[in-house]
Amino acid sequence: MNALFRNRSGSATPPSRPADPAHEEAERERQEARDLAELAALRAMVPRPVAPRLSPARRAELEAHLMNEVGDPAAASGATKSAAFRPAGRPSASGWLTPVRSMSLGAAAAVVAATMAGFALTGSSGQTAVAAPAPLKVERSRATVPLATVAERAAALADSPGAARRGTHRREWALGMWDDGKHEPEQMPVIETRERFDADGSGEVQDLENGRVVDRRHLPAGSWEKLAEYRSTPPTTVGALADYLAEENPATRGSAYWTLNSVEALLRDWTPGPAQTAAIDGLLAEQPGIRAIGPVTDRVGRQGQAYAADFKGTVRWTIILDEHTGRILGTELSSIKTDPAMQLKPGDVEQYDAYLD
Repeated sequence: MNALFRNRSGSATPPSRPADPAHEEAERERQEARDLAELAALRAMVPRPVAPRLSPARRAELEAHLMNEVGDPAAASGATKSAAFRPAGRPSASGWLTPVRSMSLGAAAAVVAATMAGFALTGSSGQTAVAAPAPLKVERSRATVPLATVAERAAALADSPGAARRGTHRREWALGMWDDGKHEPEQMPVIETRERFDADGSGEVQDLENGRVVDRRHLPAGSWEKLAEYRSTPPTTVGALADYLAEENPATRGSAYWTLNSVEALLRDWTPGPAQTAAIDGLLAEQPGIRAIGPVTDRVGRQGQAYAADFKGTVRWTIILDEHTGRILGTELSSIKTDPAMQLKPGDVEQYDAYLD
């Protein structure tokens, strides 16, 4: 990573004197010491491999801690000296980037990688890692429906009964990837969870297998405010929704890819009602960078229409919609070029989420 150091005002800090090799070596040693200290502190957060698999809520809490509390702009300069782990969903040349801030990859990345790899091999439910899914296959026997048409159909149903609900019911799978070219991607287990939160922020998280609840956890009041990225109810108009997403990620302005990325993040917090579904579909239909892929069958056997946007020729977000109602069936992130550092090839699926309720 080419780190650009800036002073507190945000302006670039000019060099005051020629580089001193001894000074640079001392700074490098101090940086390595800071990385080791961060790593030791973060490892204390990681459950032993025999512990139950983290719930999505706890995992989100851990990731939020790594992103928001240990991120250090100065520490980012050491990222190139360490293997950087990138959970699926955040394109970056050398690590995981949130929409507005970067992680301290030199230390935190290794912890997330080790944690997630443990979940892929162990877990209270006995689930193990599974083979990576094949790319979605376009079904030429069915007609491709334009996104604008689907958005119109969703808008016609916007007044149907049903409000947005805090929490989701989804089935998800992901790869964990290092960018040092030495580690193969870690394949996570497929997990299915149902989350619901009340007005006071309390909630319940259920792990399911084959439609049966195998674990149930109650979360205290205030948990929603700690765990949700999008805390307020999503708007029901296209313009208001665009503003809502841009508050969390300004890159959505004028970017089809980042709009899809933010919609995926929203769907980790909320189950949209018909009005929100119409707003989401309408917003996507306005993005010139989103194109129709064609009719597909999603990961749970439902027929839908796939639409996608690319990020600089490297990765692709795909969203799958019910062509009759506009309901969001799933989202997927995939590689569209060979990436030796990540050990990925075109068509490799990095992440998918199927929304079940």
